[in-house]
Amino acid sequence: MTIKRSGLSSGRVAKSLGVTEGDVALWRAGITLPRAADCRRLSELLHVEMAWLNGGSKPVGESERRSDRANAIV
Repeated sequence: MTIKRSGLSSGRVAKSLGVTEGDVALWRAGITLPRAADCRRLSELLHVEMAWLNGGSKPVGESERRSDRANAIV
């Protein structure tokens, strides 16, 4: 599940992870990537495998689509 489909705002994700909303915006735009610790917490928050966030395996409970893998964090 992506941030967008999770129904969480970027602000809520940022607050949950202890990062700035700007950090989340950069991740979503594909400009930067979350640190490993942030990736771990993000995967827990979104209920997906860390590997999926990195473009690997499909998200738990969802069928894999190319657009999902390319835009995992969005």
